[in-house]
Amino acid sequence: MKKRGTIVGFLAVALVAFFVLNWQPVAAAEKEVRLGVISPSSGNYADQGAAERRGITMAVEEINAKGGILGMKVRMIIEDTETDPAAAARKAKKLIERDKVHFMLGGISSSCAIAISEVAQRANVIYFNTNTNSDACTGKHAHRTNFRVGPSNHMLVFAIGPWLIKNIGKKWYFMTHDYSWGRSGTAVNRQILKKYGGTELGEALIPLGTRDFSSYLIKIRNLPTKPDVIMCTVGGVDLSAMLEQVHEFGMDKDYNFGFTLRDYPDVWAVGPEKNIGYFAVEWYHKLDAPGVKEFVARYKKRFPNASIPVPENCCYNGYIGARELLRAAQRAGTLETTPIIKALEGYTFSDNMKYNPTTIRSWDHQFIQDVFIGQAKKPEELKEDPTDFHKIIGYMKGEEVARTREENPVQLEPYR
Repeated sequence: MKKRGTIVGFLAVALVAFFVLNWQPVAAAEKEVRLGVISPSSGNYADQGAAERRGITMAVEEINAKGGILGMKVRMIIEDTETDPAAAARKAKKLIERDKVHFMLGGISSSCAIAISEVAQRANVIYFNTNTNSDACTGKHAHRTNFRVGPSNHMLVFAIGPWLIKNIGKKWYFMTHDYSWGRSGTAVNRQILKKYGGTELGEALIPLGTRDFSSYLIKIRNLPTKPDVIMCTVGGVDLSAMLEQVHEFGMDKDYNFGFTLRDYPDVWAVGPEKNIGYFAVEWYHKLDAPGVKEFVARYKKRFPNASIPVPENCCYNGYIGARELLRAAQRAGTLETTPIIKALEGYTFSDNMKYNPTTIRSWDHQFIQDVFIGQAKKPEELKEDPTDFHKIIGYMKGEEVARTREENPVQLEPYR
């Protein structure tokens, strides 16, 4: 009897302790919206991560200033992906299981985003990959809980590729970042060459973390046929290193370089002397579109000492992603996953700081939006504005360059 009384007493104490220890998180859940920001602050894409976090911060602060979501303030909980898929998956699991976040967004690296999206789908937590482009993110690895804010590689390449074929030439050599984004970009570029009767002269696979590009550049110099275009799907610190060495080798004067995507932080890091080529652009701070000037002014006021003095494409995607995710929760009137997904699917918004509205496609969760064609400005063209690195020479509407349902026959999981 004494043993039974001791056990009962122990269980009672344990039960009280459980409720005491768990009461605060439960109470907190009723008072705030927790937004998991999973974004690189180290690794190859640390600069892009910092830029997207500035955009996310702006969106959250603007929403909180208007009363928050459903009467609750939004709190950001930030984790570093380390630009590593295994670390990204681990951090995503921590955000969901320990921090009890309602949503997640971020990523930058497509491989990291794919890993995060798998964790999010299993937990039925909405995840916005804000700055990824691999077609696999809304293709092979599409999920019901996963949304992609930035354009896919198909959208980017079908904007810049035909322009290069028409204006520069049809003989291409590829430089490919050897992970999901790079391989996806080159695969779509090959589609462009085939469609327009072009010729591939070879490919260099660039491991993530490459800093010495001399062997790759020497190989291009020694090709028996000179490429019309060296088409690159390389990004982050690796791209900055490559641009430095292209300039040192004098190849910026002898060859035309094309880029599947130009992230502004990569060229800001190397400066106008090494800013070269033709490229797709997701967004630009000098666009003559409604809301752009006001957004730039708010950014400068909020981040007067930022490492990049103007908002750029990664900041833009972070801002739009966070804003639209939180707006959807407000429209749904709940923090539950399925009603918010339904509030997002097929939704169109016009205050997107682009020429045409953006639509969140219902069947693959790709944001369909304008994609711009850019050309690097020469240093002397930056005298009036030292931040104005790009010349926007054209654009394509999102629906003109996105994959069709026949090209991307994904089947999302059922709603839970």
